[in-house]
Amino acid sequence: MRLHRPVILAATLMLLVLPNVYAADYSLINLELVTYNDGVTDIYTSFEVDPSKVRVDVPLIGYPFQGLQALDQDGLPLDAEVTPTGATVDTLGSTELDIVYLTSALTSKLGTVWTLNFSSPITSTVQLPPSSTIVSLSDVPLYIDTEEDSTILVMLPGDISVSYITTIIDPRGIAQEALDEATAHIAAIKLEGVQTLEADTLLTEAEAMFLSEEYSETVTLAAQAMDAADAAKEKAQQATSMIEEASHAVTDAEAQGRTQGIEEAKQDLDQATTSYDEGEYQDSYTSALQAKLAAETAVQPQINTMLLIGGGALVITLGIVGYLIARRKPEAKPVEQAPIRLEVDLKAIFKAHMNLRMDDKEVIRFIAENGGEVFAMEIRDRFEIPRTSLWRMIRRLIGFGILEERKVGGQSLVRIVGRYRK
Repeated sequence: MRLHRPVILAATLMLLVLPNVYAADYSLINLELVTYNDGVTDIYTSFEVDPSKVRVDVPLIGYPFQGLQALDQDGLPLDAEVTPTGATVDTLGSTELDIVYLTSALTSKLGTVWTLNFSSPITSTVQLPPSSTIVSLSDVPLYIDTEEDSTILVMLPGDISVSYITTIIDPRGIAQEALDEATAHIAAIKLEGVQTLEADTLLTEAEAMFLSEEYSETVTLAAQAMDAADAAKEKAQQATSMIEEASHAVTDAEAQGRTQGIEEAKQDLDQATTSYDEGEYQDSYTSALQAKLAAETAVQPQINTMLLIGGGALVITLGIVGYLIARRKPEAKPVEQAPIRLEVDLKAIFKAHMNLRMDDKEVIRFIAENGGEVFAMEIRDRFEIPRTSLWRMIRRLIGFGILEERKVGGQSLVRIVGRYRK
């Protein structure tokens, strides 16, 4: 926000008697500086420009310039290109050019004392941070006043130096620290594999408030972002634990032959894993809990009594027939067959899937070394992989077309697909 205050009336009167500095295409008519406790300075400059000129080159102080904006007399933006000495602005038709930017190049600090140094060809206005104490001045100000606990100096043209000490904490600095802390905190949680969707949104809002100089709101939103990230981490941990419990319950049910209702449990477990991968941890927890309950209440399939009686009679009949045949024919000696071991083409797998992770490749090698098929429990025991992680890995490799899965005696048997077997 530009400075507009009655206290600079004296400076305005001085501008009427001091000669303006003219260049071929422009004339500097206003220069205002607002300093902050962190050494950053807002610069507001105004120029009269020749409306017939397509482009003007204007000098600025404090290179490098940050966030530079150029506006015409109606507040409309103009195209501007920053140069080491100022800016080149397309001003055709404009009578006034306002340029606003930030810089840290005009201030320096020694101990607790800050010093602002700049040169101005016209009378300029300097606003110091709130509750600052002036230590020294290069010249006697034309005017001194205070506004909202900030000291305002109107300085005559020339080389200007103002030394001061800040005595209170800068709200801008507090807001910046809050933003930095929230950003680092959220980044650390993301490194643990947790998605922080709500926290990211709140952090973006906090950054927008900072740019709008709403520092109190910035601090509040940054704190809310950190809380949201912590909540996401806690929900992710709860979801992971419940998925593991549900997976264990499904495995136990299949091992005990309790298969009636187990398909529903598996579907819920798949949905829990999908929701987890999408960062919807509450939905993941709910689906995993439903999967666990469905697995724990699964029962063995009921067998029809009449079918059982008929089947028993058939078994007895077949036994009698077998006995009679055995008496008529000599008993044949069983032929022992060597177990079939599959040779897996690892090179073909790794060539076709060059983006496989290192742990994926290790598991594939393990399966290949064991004849091309193993029980999932063997993989978990060999590599000490959590149930949930193994569940995802198997699903991922099935999706890649590398593995296939079937149930054997209530356990999950995974094997390399046929096209990768020699």
